[in-house]
Amino acid sequence: MNMRNIALTIITSLLLISVSSCEDMMGDFLEKAPGADVTEDTIFSSKAEVEKFLASIYQYGIHSTFGYGTNNLIAGPQSTLSAGATDEAETCAAWYDTQKWNNGSLSPNDTYDGRWPYRWIAIRKITVMLDRVDEVPDISREYAAQLKAESKTLRAMNYYEMLKRYGGVPIINQRIQLSDNLKIPRSSVEDVANFILSDLNDETVNALPLNQTGVLKGRIHQGVALALRAKLYLLIARDLFNTDKPYMNFGSNNNLICMGKHDNELWNKAAVAAKDVLDWAKEAGCSLITDQGVTKNYKYQWEQYDNNEIILAEKASGTCGKWSWPWNAISPPNVYPGNSGQSGITVTFNFVKKYEKIDGTEQTWDENGGNDLQAKMAELDPRFAQTIAYNQSYWNKEFPKMEIYEGGRQYPTCSGGFWLHKHYPEIISEEVWTYVPNSTILSLNEFYLNYAEALNEYNNGPTQEAYDAINEIRTRSGMPNIPSGLDYLAFREKVRHERAIELAFDDHRLYDVRHWKIAQNEGVMNGNMWGLKITQIDGSNEFHYEPYVFETRTFSTKMYLEPFPQGEVNKGYLIQNPGY
Repeated sequence: MNMRNIALTIITSLLLISVSSCEDMMGDFLEKAPGADVTEDTIFSSKAEVEKFLASIYQYGIHSTFGYGTNNLIAGPQSTLSAGATDEAETCAAWYDTQKWNNGSLSPNDTYDGRWPYRWIAIRKITVMLDRVDEVPDISREYAAQLKAESKTLRAMNYYEMLKRYGGVPIINQRIQLSDNLKIPRSSVEDVANFILSDLNDETVNALPLNQTGVLKGRIHQGVALALRAKLYLLIARDLFNTDKPYMNFGSNNNLICMGKHDNELWNKAAVAAKDVLDWAKEAGCSLITDQGVTKNYKYQWEQYDNNEIILAEKASGTCGKWSWPWNAISPPNVYPGNSGQSGITVTFNFVKKYEKIDGTEQTWDENGGNDLQAKMAELDPRFAQTIAYNQSYWNKEFPKMEIYEGGRQYPTCSGGFWLHKHYPEIISEEVWTYVPNSTILSLNEFYLNYAEALNEYNNGPTQEAYDAINEIRTRSGMPNIPSGLDYLAFREKVRHERAIELAFDDHRLYDVRHWKIAQNEGVMNGNMWGLKITQIDGSNEFHYEPYVFETRTFSTKMYLEPFPQGEVNKGYLIQNPGY
């Protein structure tokens, strides 16, 4: 079987192997040692069987940025995008889990991370794979090394996802037997970071294929390992962890929530690692989308699956109807009948104000309102219209003009004055009402911005390479270069602004603002969220807008890290994060 067929087998298996069959194979969480199952010998008796087992690792080990309702295995319980927990947006229905962030109700008994148990299942399966894959009689040493490298990269991904949420977590680097101590305590932030890096070492990278293309974007390759390494360095270099004074005093346990010192060299390592991704991309045929025109490049990047800008995509779901998750969580009410119960995602005026005019200057919005809403929106960065459904904008051929004004069809529950369009492909309609979602987990555009941020922080000011990186992102969307001669703080704000716009609604903002330690700032994850009341002007094509506060949010310091589930803490092996 050639490489393509093997990968297709694995990706297809992700859609076919049920949760129950995987658990019958290897047991639940850490409650049962894998060695207790006699079927393990069967798993490692042939290449075909071990590839099925690899598929189960992917099934548990790959997350999604989309909400899939009750399918926690893929995405957790939130059923929607994380944007609604930030200044990006509001998820209108009160029952969405993003509201826990907005009203400050996040607690150990009501956590946000529904994938906690599934990550550990994946990690435990990986330890079995690493222990036994060399025994498979009909695979080459080279292919066994690749399977181990894929498994280690998936383990690193899951540990990265936990580190960014919780700080230090237990490290499981070998098989768990019934005779072992199953109450493994948390390791320090530094130790977890080093463990992740050990899984993403050069040996792992070199054992992987250079890239995966097309429908195989869901399988691990060199770019994924390099990208995770770059993200890890950026994470531990930022303010939340790179300090000896954590966000809350945790006494003798401070090392569980911070690195224990400030190390500026981490920024250099983050810059080098991001550059490694950019260099890999040139060799691997991974590139920014630039051939669709400045008014379409950005939309093509998120709407056209398996394009050259995507490094890794989640492909764990089959077709989903337009009235089922994840589509109904994004689609505005009254776009399709019957969807009103799922509410859609309304974009805040806080976020819309971040969009510059197309000439790179700041747009001016009258705080008392105005009669030129359409004209102001027409002047904005082309990414605005490729991201957001705004009054009179095009949704698809069935809804060619969105009515987001008082009395309009899409106005009810649109507290922000705008709906999110990004991630909802235009093709979904009455004619094409089932579609296979692919959420992008890693994309090349992020690493230009990571590179610019790390260079500026390390050098206490931007280098030419930092300017070049951020301007490359802006140029492909028709935006002018940022001003030259900026100092350290001014360039930092430009990078953060560009990151907000370019990576909008891609599951970055909830973590970026906490790792930068700005979540408590007014209008970020705390304080007033603004929307627009929009009304028609008789005899005019223009509309009146009036800013108003639709919600006041509460962010407390403890929320810089998330709480562990109380049930796990009650088992006596986890120290809960401070404040919970």
